[in-house]
Amino acid sequence: MTTSTRQTAFPDLGAVEDVLRRHLDDRTVRLAVVAMSRDDHPKAVVMATPSGATTPVLAVKVALTGGAARSVRAEAAALDQLGQLDPGLVGGTVPRLLALHETVAGTFLVTTVSSGRPFSVDYHRWHHTGRRRDVRADFDAAAGWLSQLHGLTVPPQPEVDGAAALESRWPDEVGMAAAQACRRARARVGDLDTGHVTHGDFWCGNLLRTGRRVTGVVDWEHARFGGSPLWDRVRFALAYTLYLDRHTPSGARVHGHAGLRAGAWGDPVRHLLRGEGWYAAGVADFIAPALGRDPSTTAWRDAVLVGLGEVATTSDSPPFARAHASLLAEAGS
Repeated sequence: MTTSTRQTAFPDLGAVEDVLRRHLDDRTVRLAVVAMSRDDHPKAVVMATPSGATTPVLAVKVALTGGAARSVRAEAAALDQLGQLDPGLVGGTVPRLLALHETVAGTFLVTTVSSGRPFSVDYHRWHHTGRRRDVRADFDAAAGWLSQLHGLTVPPQPEVDGAAALESRWPDEVGMAAAQACRRARARVGDLDTGHVTHGDFWCGNLLRTGRRVTGVVDWEHARFGGSPLWDRVRFALAYTLYLDRHTPSGARVHGHAGLRAGAWGDPVRHLLRGEGWYAAGVADFIAPALGRDPSTTAWRDAVLVGLGEVATTSDSPPFARAHASLLAEAGS
């Protein structure tokens, strides 16, 4: 969940073709670059469709920098571990690892193809996020899929110290204030149910759907084995909230969200944290099951604050991460 304005290199499609020959022999294929991340460690996703076919059969993730190569290797390891734990790969929604190729041309991850339309297409439809029924359906679809993933249990692992990570990445006044806010919020959240498989970057940009159902989930480089289901729910809600004003002119009212106007970056999150209206109630309902508490408590708000800190420490885009740290320092003061 990152944004950046940096120039991104284009993948070497000749090298992709060389890799695909190991899987498709000498079959003629059409290649289409369908996604390119815009962070400081960019990756490209290339779909391969055999000649005469109408749908792609393989996906190749191409690392475009050394940092991206580390991420691609992490995703390969996560998919391999998930496949051993769940041969059905969460009901057929998760790409199956076929190979990780390390060549002189770079690092290439080859997987099967997940089906469905990008969740983000519906998210950005006119007034979609301002209609309570549509938002509820989105959150219900996410919750339904997460319940399947989080049903996979593994030995619990220690939780990352988010406050310490903030202090390490942002050793200045903003970072220290954000770390203090994160530490206080995490203490209020209390003990959590751990020992589950979590996606780690669960937001609309990584989901595919058919109708109202999630039919594909991609980008597994941040997966954890032994974590709490809470943080996948928080990440989804936080990312969903952040762009509520994306299609609203500056200063105008955001459709369907009383009291929210398009303005400074992060204003939809500030609006959410005030806890007013149907949208905040829906987010509370979505997060509460992983907290084991009634949604009427304020624990969901503390979880969102910790979620801001997680993005501030893990995002590959320094400006995006810094903005989250600043918002956490402000909201948690």
